[in-house]
Amino acid sequence: MSHRLKLFLLSAFFFGLLLLVYSNHFNNVFQFDDFHSVVNNEYITDLGNVALFFTDGSTITTNVSNQSYRPVVTLMNAFDYWLGGTMDPFYFHVSIFFWFVVLGLTLFFFFRKLFDSTALYQSTSYIAVFATAWFMLHTANAETINYIGARSDAFSTLCIVASFLLYFNRVGRKFYWYLLPMLLGIYTKQTGVMFVALLFVYVYLFEEERSVADVFNINHVKSIVRTLKKTAAAIIVGCSVFLINQFYMTPGTTTKWDTSVSKFEYFTTQFYVILHYIGNFILPTDLSADPDITIITPFYDKAIVMGFLLIVGLLIVAIRFSRNKDTRPIAFGILWFFIALIPTSSFLPRFQIANDHRTFFPYIGLVLSFSWFLAFRLKKNLDYINTHKIVRFGIPSLAALVICCYGYGAHQRNKVWQTQEALWHDVVKKSPKNGRGMMNYGLALMSRGDYEGAYKYYQKAEETLPYWSYLHINLAILRDAMGFPEEAEKYFRSALSYDPHNVEAYFFYANWLVKRDRTEQARSWLLKGQELSPAHIKTKSLLRDLEDIQVGGKASSLASLLETIDQFPTPENYLELSLAYYYASEYEKCIEACEKALESDPEFALAYNNICSAYNKLEEWEKAIEACHKALKINPEFELAKGNLSWAEEELDKLK
Repeated sequence: MSHRLKLFLLSAFFFGLLLLVYSNHFNNVFQFDDFHSVVNNEYITDLGNVALFFTDGSTITTNVSNQSYRPVVTLMNAFDYWLGGTMDPFYFHVSIFFWFVVLGLTLFFFFRKLFDSTALYQSTSYIAVFATAWFMLHTANAETINYIGARSDAFSTLCIVASFLLYFNRVGRKFYWYLLPMLLGIYTKQTGVMFVALLFVYVYLFEEERSVADVFNINHVKSIVRTLKKTAAAIIVGCSVFLINQFYMTPGTTTKWDTSVSKFEYFTTQFYVILHYIGNFILPTDLSADPDITIITPFYDKAIVMGFLLIVGLLIVAIRFSRNKDTRPIAFGILWFFIALIPTSSFLPRFQIANDHRTFFPYIGLVLSFSWFLAFRLKKNLDYINTHKIVRFGIPSLAALVICCYGYGAHQRNKVWQTQEALWHDVVKKSPKNGRGMMNYGLALMSRGDYEGAYKYYQKAEETLPYWSYLHINLAILRDAMGFPEEAEKYFRSALSYDPHNVEAYFFYANWLVKRDRTEQARSWLLKGQELSPAHIKTKSLLRDLEDIQVGGKASSLASLLETIDQFPTPENYLELSLAYYYASEYEKCIEACEKALESDPEFALAYNNICSAYNKLEEWEKAIEACHKALKINPEFELAKGNLSWAEEELDKLK
């Protein structure tokens, strides 16, 4: 069998494995920030807004505090919406996965180029294939690929690797084509500018053939000067565009850093965070969509000291291995890891101290370093390996088995991301101190009618996040559903007080007011919300509904809801339509809308409950009982369904 055929078959095996591993993720739901950046963002529903994406940073999201200048992300979201013609996460996942595969192709050539620079092996293609497969199938990377909101991490990383490939090409370097993907990366996510630092390190180590220690040697100043000359174009263009984007294109309402946290304490806590990231790289069994790591004090805490010692140890290894041409890829990989973490693990405090999807870009460095370290050690023992057939075939088989294990882990993580309840249950289990995780799990419980369970988790969340606006919104909605309207309004008001820039607080309070015939107050709050976020879909929809609501009416505009469903045929929207029909006394149509919701989600207990309510109004008690039993089979704790069932059974008994 020829070398090329073997290489092709090995690549085909890993590509097939990649498809198998991610085969269960394409229908995973929108999660977390996806709702304000995609689902509720009217801007992305029209590709005609392309020019606006590049001139107005607020188009990326309806969340005023999260608006940053990432026009490529907004464009990609708009394209995926256009591709599907509806707000269907499937098309977003297909698009993200396509670019993920492209990243895999570029990584193979990137790794092979770096490995070939050592001249240690006659061919490094097999090593490059194994390294690429390790990264592509690594369990931790499933966090980034499943989370639509993290597509910026994946695509900006692709842009950085593509920039290197064009730099490696003689024509690409001569005509500065390598700057184009770098710019695309910066317009995707600010971390794209780290290509500048990585290119400088690459040129210094591989082209100037200097070690890290030589930076501090006055006799090698000329090498630094030559490196600066070679990378000057990237430094000037990359840094200039980055600064313009940050200070001129990013909306002034954006909250960039957590000023409530000490910069020094945040920085020292990152020593432990990096230890956590490296641990997840080796054994990714503790992945969480929202880790509960908090600021650690004092700076000499055991966790910080352990992280510090590991970082120092890795830097010493990088310095040592950078001296030898054959081991420079190891040094470059370690430096890549730390450079890629600078935006989130330095002196600039982020609101999330740690996040497992932040490691997508840095892990390329660790894969590069570990892979070449193993290849280097194998080369030292090549004579022994070649004379022992079991070892010669056992080593690649073991490597493939390990990679398959990582792939199995990724497949399991895909399952965690399938529903909001599954994801946030996993977060609550692994990050029990995370208030946001508690709230989101409570929200998932509330959506299936488990109000008592939801309230328990909301109360836990309130212990750690007493002033979080989103938590107060959800508490308001829940307490209203549980029959405490006065308490609900108090929570709505506190949500607005704690974050006056939260458009969701304006919308949900207004929606609550509409249901209580306080339409003028609702209109006032909606207009304030629209002023903050003009593209918030639900705010605009409710404002249109108010045009059609009659005095004393409680039904939303059916025309508006039908228009919304044409664009977004989600189970939730069909449920809202069923309520509108119910309040309009069109009970048959209410049932039809619920049946449409159940076609998409057969486990939608709320839809069965509404069917039960409608049949009760039609006095078809047996059908009502059947529907309520189905609702309670899905959620035995569904109080509303229990009440409707009791009503139907009592009325049926009267007829006997």
